[in-house]
Amino acid sequence: MIRADGHPGSAVPNGLSLQSAAPVLLFLAVNRVAGLRWAVAIATVGSIALALDRRRKGLPLGRLMPLVTGAVIARGAIGVITGSETVYFGLGIATKYLVAAVLLGSVAAGAPLAKRVLPLLMRVPQEMAAHQVFHTTMGIVTVIAGLYYTVSASFDIWLFRRSSVEGFVLVRFLANWPLSAAALVGIMAALQIRLQKIPGVPPFALLIEERLNGAPLDPESSSTTSTRNNQNPGAGAT
Repeated sequence: MIRADGHPGSAVPNGLSLQSAAPVLLFLAVNRVAGLRWAVAIATVGSIALALDRRRKGLPLGRLMPLVTGAVIARGAIGVITGSETVYFGLGIATKYLVAAVLLGSVAAGAPLAKRVLPLLMRVPQEMAAHQVFHTTMGIVTVIAGLYYTVSASFDIWLFRRSSVEGFVLVRFLANWPLSAAALVGIMAALQIRLQKIPGVPPFALLIEERLNGAPLDPESSSTTSTRNNQNPGAGAT
């Protein structure tokens, strides 16, 4: 749900939303003509091709992309082999519940996963990472993400019981936009409002820009680098 889709200073690609819809449109078209097995196969290939195209264009895919791609391939293979819409879509729903359980479980264990993910999206200064407000904010953000996956999976079950295959795929895709947007707004609001309460923290937008510009992932190394540069402004000059 939190991502950056362009290079520093570049605009978000206009065709990104249409590209994301491509696997869904492929599924609907092929399912109508050739049935579920071919629709699953073509949609899976389309999803992988989309990820490769984003990588070719230099768009960030995240460290978990190989795992996600493997899961897409495995689910697609199971869908093709079984030819069962219940199995294919059920795997997707079960995955959402599993992700929700991991997210919420990490909060219950006192180690919210957002704390690991946030440094990939913005620079996290050492003084921020060490503050209690940061820890509680990471818990809030992780809970929002967990609730998003729980609500999304529950809606999928409700919709699957009341729709055709094509209706399920289309309505789920359309309904996910406002749901994910609401979760994203909640997460961004929590980050921006709460993290600014930490003394000495730079503006939220600046931290994101610094990450896009290649700031170190390790808060301590980032702080150390900044300190060294301040002490020796000429270091690294040629």
